[in-house]
Amino acid sequence: MSPKIIPITSDDFEFIEDQLDDYNIKSKPLTQPKPFVGSRYAIKDGDQIIAGIMGYSSYYRIGYLDTLWVDSRYRRQGLGRALLQQIEHDLHDYGCQVIHLETFDFQGPEFYEANGYTQFGDLYYPNADLHELYFQKTFAE
Repeated sequence: MSPKIIPITSDDFEFIEDQLDDYNIKSKPLTQPKPFVGSRYAIKDGDQIIAGIMGYSSYYRIGYLDTLWVDSRYRRQGLGRALLQQIEHDLHDYGCQVIHLETFDFQGPEFYEANGYTQFGDLYYPNADLHELYFQKTFAE
C-alpha cells in the first residue's frame, strides 16, 4: 500500500504535534522547564470583561504576545498599555529577552510602536487587501 494523504482527528494531530515537540527537544534541549508557559489577564468593570491579554513563552524562552483586546468603549484609557506591561513583565521575569507578535494593519499597529515595539515584517494578502505586520521588542539585560 502506498502512502496517501487523509483527513485526521484532533487526537491524530496531537500525536503529530507531540512528535514535532520530541524532535525539537532532541535537536535543541529546552531552556525552560516545560515547552509552554503562559500568562492571561483580564480587566473587569463589574461582572463584565472589558479587556484581556494572553502571552506565553515557548521552548527557548521566546516570548509571544498572542491576544490583546480592549472593548471599544474603554479604549484610550490606558487599559491596553497596562495589560501589555503586565505580560511584558511576566515574560521578562521568566527570562524572555525578546517578545514578538503579529497584528493586522487595521488592528492598531501604532499602539505597539508607541509601546516600544519595532516592526520587522509585513505580509500582504491581496485577496483580503490587508497586511499582517510583525513586531518585536527586545529587553536590555
